[in-house]
Amino acid sequence: MANTCGNDVLKQLILIMMVLAGFACPAAARAKADSICPQPLRVHLDLHAPSAYYDTTGQLRGMDVEMVQAIMQAAGCQWRWHVTPMTGARIIKSLQDGDIDLMIRASKTPDRARFAWFSQPYRQEIVGLYARVRSDLPETLTLADALRLGLRLIGPASGWYGIEFEQYRNRFRQEKRYTAYPDAKIGTELLFATPSRGELVLIDADLFYHFVGPDRVMDIRQASPVLHITPAHLMASQKTVGAATMAALNKAIRRLQQSGELQQLELSYRPQLLRDQLDGQAKLGAAHRIR
Repeated sequence: MANTCGNDVLKQLILIMMVLAGFACPAAARAKADSICPQPLRVHLDLHAPSAYYDTTGQLRGMDVEMVQAIMQAAGCQWRWHVTPMTGARIIKSLQDGDIDLMIRASKTPDRARFAWFSQPYRQEIVGLYARVRSDLPETLTLADALRLGLRLIGPASGWYGIEFEQYRNRFRQEKRYTAYPDAKIGTELLFATPSRGELVLIDADLFYHFVGPDRVMDIRQASPVLHITPAHLMASQKTVGAATMAALNKAIRRLQQSGELQQLELSYRPQLLRDQLDGQAKLGAAHRIR
């Protein structure tokens, strides 16, 4: 009888411990998540398809939207989209001041590293040099050729595309042959404007092909056969984002890259024409720079 009572007590104790453990595990998981991401991260988006856009139902879609969602979920972080239209310079200043926590598709520079953290690259950013098909230009061009020939360049008003391009951009500006655009949509239209604001446009290729659209795609060509491929990072404010959060984001990026999920999302939004151009460049082993 004593043994039976002892066994019953032991069973009850085990049951109580299991119940308590069931409550404790979710609580511990929540505490761990809170220590990694104490607050929802405010992620700024530029609303330009295929990077980020509202679909017909009012839902945010796009290459960077889906990739960042996957990273946040894998890292155990909550997030909020920040979609207020801003210039590139204002986005950087807002992040520096801690008004936003993260920006997408960022280039890593020593100047930015003074006030920002950078994740591991989560995708590639592709920049190309393009012209109109009917323009009276050599079949292939470099930026050095364009300067020598006195051509006009349409290019980004801000943003970092490497030291080499920065030097060329300054040269074009000094010679008053540089038309700056605030975003890729306007940059695309400047090439098609009458009269055109430039014979060449340097632009994010994913965005450019989207804004060109199927009706005008036969009227453009690569002016340079070399596409400029650079790593794109998540850039975080050092004022509001801690080291534990960055470690979790990097761990999530590594895991999603190893599984192939990030690459699959990136390619699902990339135009087939651009994918073919990238494949051709890879086979030729071309240098990833625009000279």
